[in-house]
Amino acid sequence: MKTINFKTGFLALTLSTMGLLTSCEQQETLIEDPNVVEVSDVEIETTTLQNRTTLMGVGRFFLGGANSLHTYRVGNIGANLGRREGVPFKLGIFNKVSTPTPPAGTKQLFFLLSPGNRDFVLTTSASERNTLQRRRWRNVSEFNFQDRESGSGRLLFNQSAFIHNSGGSGRVKLYRFYGSSNTDHLYTTNYQEGVNAGYAFEGVVGWVHL
Repeated sequence: MKTINFKTGFLALTLSTMGLLTSCEQQETLIEDPNVVEVSDVEIETTTLQNRTTLMGVGRFFLGGANSLHTYRVGNIGANLGRREGVPFKLGIFNKVSTPTPPAGTKQLFFLLSPGNRDFVLTTSASERNTLQRRRWRNVSEFNFQDRESGSGRLLFNQSAFIHNSGGSGRVKLYRFYGSSNTDHLYTTNYQEGVNAGYAFEGVVGWVHL
């Protein structure tokens, strides 16, 4: 694991700029390690950084082939397999070091990738997350910065995503669709997109921003 050295401006810059599915055993998985990044020489304005929540664009990626695969990535969490299709919606980002739970009126959104990269799920259900993890799905829902070199091992920052529980100013529904013929989940703010793809509607995950 590489050591990342950064000053105060690094995390500020990171926060401001970080902006369904096929068997792809032959493909290289392009996922950054979601667990721990070692950092040293850390100078962080914790009162400014840790209490911030922000909106970030979610990239949607498509990997074609015998089946199809859509994956989603926001900041350093999720997966980015295949060709980038754009940024169809935005999610909130929060720091679990200072705020163990997401803001009021929201839920944490979990990102999970199946074994063999055959499916990708976004869910607010901890029960569904746990079930998939028992089936060896990879949880790519969080990204941490941890101070190793100083010897403290202190967790400095955790990047996690949240989604709104209800509508509000500037919010739209995020629809969940599933294509059983290719084990592909599709997440879209355009209901007709899922219908046109021939996928089955599974429900509304929550409310997001465009």
